[in-house]
Amino acid sequence: MNARLQHVRQWLTQHPRITRYLVVVVVPSLLALAYLGIVATDGYVSRAQVMIEHDNSAAAAAAEITLGMLSIGGQRSKVDALVVETFMRSRTMLEHLDSTLDLRGHFSAPDVDLISRLDADASREDFLDYYRDRLVTAVDDNTYVLSIEFVAHDAEYARKVTDELVRRAEQFVNEISHHLARQQLEFVSAEVDRAHERLRGASRALISLQREYAIFSPQAETQATGTIVGGLLQELAAARTERNALLAYLNPKAAEVATVTARIEALERQVADERARLVGSDDPGLNDVMLAYQDAEVELTLASEIYKTALATLEATRLDAARKVKYLVSLSAPSLPDSVERPRTLYWAFTLFVVLNLAYFVMSLIIATIQDHRE
Repeated sequence: MNARLQHVRQWLTQHPRITRYLVVVVVPSLLALAYLGIVATDGYVSRAQVMIEHDNSAAAAAAEITLGMLSIGGQRSKVDALVVETFMRSRTMLEHLDSTLDLRGHFSAPDVDLISRLDADASREDFLDYYRDRLVTAVDDNTYVLSIEFVAHDAEYARKVTDELVRRAEQFVNEISHHLARQQLEFVSAEVDRAHERLRGASRALISLQREYAIFSPQAETQATGTIVGGLLQELAAARTERNALLAYLNPKAAEVATVTARIEALERQVADERARLVGSDDPGLNDVMLAYQDAEVELTLASEIYKTALATLEATRLDAARKVKYLVSLSAPSLPDSVERPRTLYWAFTLFVVLNLAYFVMSLIIATIQDHRE
């Protein structure tokens, strides 16, 4: 036996290239083949396909047309699919799966081979990397369908994890879309309430002015007073003319002259009173009241326009909220694997064999180059 070993050792020494090839290529390939085919724990792949759909109701369609969003619907669907994909590969999803299905316990079980096994005390970062290695997701660029593959060491467990991935992603989509819609509606509704309160305050302010001055319309009141003053001035002018005519042939103390003079004085007092009412003296005049009314009316008009705009914005927001309602549609339910798909023994063994041959070829060139330089 020793003689045979000695003979093999001498033969290998005499053939260094074959020895290097065996060490670099053959032995590692055989070890990898043995591990993948015999030692490695079986892996089962559960698959599912989902996509994000938007509300196709009449309100949503109206919102699309009203807001001019039809041209970017496809781009929005792709972003939604990418968001769901990111969520599935997130730490939040991993923590949910671990708390629900004990993901760490499954992958760190003693019956899992040492190379594939997750350390029971692995850090959160290592656990996340391990989880992502066993979850394969891809978004189709044409249909925006999200494909999901999850690898586990038990067929039923793989299906459960994939099913929980889809269920939690659906819940996530519903929460996000409805939450955003509620936030928008709440904000706009609050603005409508504020605009309504402002309109009511402006209306109450105008009514208070009307009650305070007992005037419904200062413009009409001013116009009426101006008409009265004009009439009094005409009557006053006529009375003065009449008195001048009487003085031409009567004594100033005559009864007729005294009567006309008294009427003139009364008219002058009346004109003075009406003018004081227009321009004011100690109390605010109609001009001051009219300015106050104008300010109140401007505020009322502005508040009314703001309220109308707020109502239109609320209606547009409701349509927009209807457009933003999204649903996660399961195109292919999580499958129950019926055969072992991991590890891919022949594929990886052959791939390693090719890579090692390339490495051996490069190493041989380097060694030959060094030997040529030495000679």
